[in-house]
Parts: sequence; C-alpha cells; structure tokens
Amino acid sequence: MGSSSSSSTLMKYHVFLSFRGEDTRLNFTTHLLQALKDEGLDVFFDEEKLERGDQLSQALSRAIAVSNISIIVLSADYASSKSCLVELSDIMDRYSVGQHTVRPIFYHVNPSDVVKIDGSFKKSFDEHKTKRSVDEVKQWETAFAEVGKLQGWHIDGSRPETQYIKDIVAYVMQKLMKHQVFLSLGEDTRLNFSNHLVNALEKVGINVFPDNETLKKGEKLPPTYSRTISASNLSILVVSKAYASSKSCLGELSDIMDRKHNPNDKHIVLPVFYHVDPSDVRNSGGHFKTSFEDHESEQPADRVQQWKTAFAEVGKLKGWHIEGGKFDRELIEFKE
Repeated sequence: MGSSSSSSTLMKYHVFLSFRGEDTRLNFTTHLLQALKDEGLDVFFDEEKLERGDQLSQALSRAIAVSNISIIVLSADYASSKSCLVELSDIMDRYSVGQHTVRPIFYHVNPSDVVKIDGSFKKSFDEHKTKRSVDEVKQWETAFAEVGKLQGWHIDGSRPETQYIKDIVAYVMQKLMKHQVFLSLGEDTRLNFSNHLVNALEKVGINVFPDNETLKKGEKLPPTYSRTISASNLSILVVSKAYASSKSCLGELSDIMDRKHNPNDKHIVLPVFYHVDPSDVRNSGGHFKTSFEDHESEQPADRVQQWKTAFAEVGKLKGWHIEGGKFDRELIEFKE
C-alpha cells in the first residue's frame, strides 16, 4: 500500500508516495524518499502500511488532497494490496478532475501489463474478484489501467537505480519550483512597485516567485530560494535604496549573478533601478556605500566583497531606470 512520514495531514505535502511496502520499502522506495527529503521536500510516506480494506483512511485521503504530486511505485505485487488499489483510485479520481499531478514508476514491471492488466496484475485482480464486489474491482481496474497510460519512469535494470532517482527528483523539483520569473526586491518596494509588477505579470499568465500573496504577507523567502532561482528562466532585480541593506537580497543577487556567469546556462537578468542612480549601483556609491560599510563591520570581508562585485555587475546590465514616478520603458545599457 501506500506511504507517510507525518501524523498531521493539515500541512501541505509536496509529494505523496504510494507503494507496496513488502516490494520496495527496504530498497528503492526508501532511497527515493531520502533523496526527496534531502531536497527539503515534505513527503507523505505511510510507514505503517495497514491493510484498511474497504475504505481509504481519512488521514490518507486528506494527505493526497493536500499534496502537489503523487508518485506511484508500481511493483509486481502492487495490485495484490486492496489498500494500495483504494489509494490509487482516490489519486486517479483527483487526477481526472485536474486537481492533481500523478507520475508512475514502473518498477521492474512492463507498462503494457499495467494498461492491459496482464501478467502478475491479472492474477491479483482475479483474486480480488473472488472476494470483492464486481463494481469495486472494476473501479480499481479502471484506475490501474489509466495509471499505466501516464508518462513516468520505467526501471528495468538497464541503468543504476540511483540514476532514475536523480531523474525523478529533478522532475519533482522542476514541477514544484519552476517559475518563469524570480523577483528579487527590497522591503521598501514590496507593497508598491514590486506588488504592482507581480500583479501585471500574473495577469498575463507569467508565473512569478515570490507570488503576490507572499509579497502582501511580507513572508521571508525559504532557505530553498537558491533552487528556485535555478528553476527560473529570468530574474528581475528591483534595485531600490534599501536593497543593499538586506543581507538576504545580496545573497539572492550573488546567486543570480553566479548563475548568469555559468556558460552552460542561459539565465536572463534584468535590473530595475527604482529611484536610484545606476552609477551608484556600479560604484557602490550613495546610499549603497553606507549599506556596504555596515556589512563590512559585521560580515566576513570576502563575503562582502563578493556581494559588492555582483552588485556592481548588475549596475552594468540592460534594464529600466525609474525616477520621479516616470517609467523609462526602453531598455538602457550602461557601459563603463
């Protein structure tokens, strides 16, 4: 049956992991679980694996409902478990109405056997038909066959399992954290310009991190923001008077510029000089001089120098200069 690591189902889970315990718990599933957790993801993983019979427990049903993605590890004996099939049926019900992302892992089984309910799966369903109602088993068969048609991963021994796990984790991270735009901003623009900018981007269907709800609440970015930058296509830096006074802003900026320097990456960085002189950004002058002097009294010298270097490079990029309430819409380029 399926999977959980937490007793509370009020929280939001990134991944719901469904599996037949006897088949994969002590090998593949455990390794996958650990790899997901190593990325800071919350995974629902039912370690008790109780056969619950007719009904899916309320805790499991709620856990599926509050998860972003369900990963179903289809092993040879998966369909022999009534509770696995009840769980899978609930997952596919949510998938069918567009409320859930589902990805199967065909663990040493043929995907066509899942679609056609053949091989070991046929035997399992034949046994269920001797003990369960026709309608119930038919519902399970329909959900099971539908899972077999979904895009997923076929683990057949042709590659090390660690490689598959890396692929699965990469997919989950991209699915959860892929944003078209990463917005880096100081507290002084959160409720005005940056808020309006996010609104405008979201209205035309552009996915932004942090989103408008996060901005309004004033929530701090999670420690995983570096991965969010990596999963974004473009970063917009709203460089305001208070920007350089924030260590977290400078940390974001440094990560963004590191990614821009990667020759294998095509990350785009666009600055917005919000009521600040771009030359002050390039030279760490004006308000920024005071901010960096404050950091130098508290932070290691090499870290502050790294921030200053990245900050100066931003001042040389194409972007927009907003001053006096006017918005210069043409891209401008600054050169030394």
